[in-house]
Amino acid sequence: MGKYTRRFNELNSNDRPLVGGKCASLGEMVQAGLPVPDGFAVTVDAYEDYRDASDLRKELLRIVLGADAHSHASLQQAHDESVAMILGRELPPVIEQEIRSAYLTLSNETAQRRGTDDSERIPVAVRSSATDEDGDAASFAGQQETYLWVVGADDVIAKVRECWASLYTPQAIAYRSELSVADASEASKISVAVQLMATADVAGVTFTVSPRTGDRSVIAINASWGLGQSVVSGEVTPDEYWLNKLGPTLTTTRIASKAHEYVPAPGGTGVVFRDVDVARRDVACLTESEVLQLADIALRVEKHYGCPQDIEWALEHHADGTAKVMLLQSRPETNWKKRKEEKSKNTTKGTSNLLGFVAAATKGEN
Repeated sequence: MGKYTRRFNELNSNDRPLVGGKCASLGEMVQAGLPVPDGFAVTVDAYEDYRDASDLRKELLRIVLGADAHSHASLQQAHDESVAMILGRELPPVIEQEIRSAYLTLSNETAQRRGTDDSERIPVAVRSSATDEDGDAASFAGQQETYLWVVGADDVIAKVRECWASLYTPQAIAYRSELSVADASEASKISVAVQLMATADVAGVTFTVSPRTGDRSVIAINASWGLGQSVVSGEVTPDEYWLNKLGPTLTTTRIASKAHEYVPAPGGTGVVFRDVDVARRDVACLTESEVLQLADIALRVEKHYGCPQDIEWALEHHADGTAKVMLLQSRPETNWKKRKEEKSKNTTKGTSNLLGFVAAATKGEN
């Protein structure tokens, strides 16, 4: 690996400025011996040098600082112009070749390990990894793109460019248009994770703290059929599993009717959103042993980072019936923190709101 790509096993949390929050976290988990699909980061330097290879940096800054943060039409126009520039400018050959080589190396190694013939067409996920994820700019960092079941070096390169372009959503432009030139430049740094696809038939999210109450003695797991995109995006109501960390012990199970799922597209690239067959909709997508396996791994992740975590995972079921957990991302849990801060702000709005919080607290929810 060179200036523009770094394998996950070369990274740790100190590499955040180089590869963004997501890639640094993946590298940190690999270093900790946690189960993470293999992959590599396209570094911040790749996008920085791409912008500097022409007048792209200057032109993008002009568009962002010239946008009216209070005008939807202005923000949309700035978005359209920015995306057209990023996708339209030629990618310097040295950057393209390094990304292409990193993917082909990963693909060849994986094909040999799996004993398959598709040595140049192993499916990967291509995920944005902003340097300020989970920081002050997380309000727009989380809106950047993820592409699933990307196959072949050409498509990987195309999706990397689209991840770069996702820095310029109308929301992100509105945020940066009101920053100083220096701060706007800092907030537009981005890396990209290229990670082997987990062939999951179940996926979801684990919180090592209650996202409702902040209770650190519990683990909350949301799970649904197919790839995890449906859970993260809120497009399905997932099954809920609540555990006490002592043990850990399963305490509460709530099975939802899971009507839809994301699965690999029949053509072999991309994903499709389809109906779940009726026989599976109201069936628990995790066994108790699988829930406990997820909880055990979540506790390892929390112990490693030293604070409550929000963990995205996928579960692969093998032919012999065993299940393997693969960790796709872990970050500090912020939902409860945001809820607590919002409640604190609202306490100044009157007694009626305070009574509402008290009423909610007396319901005994997890």
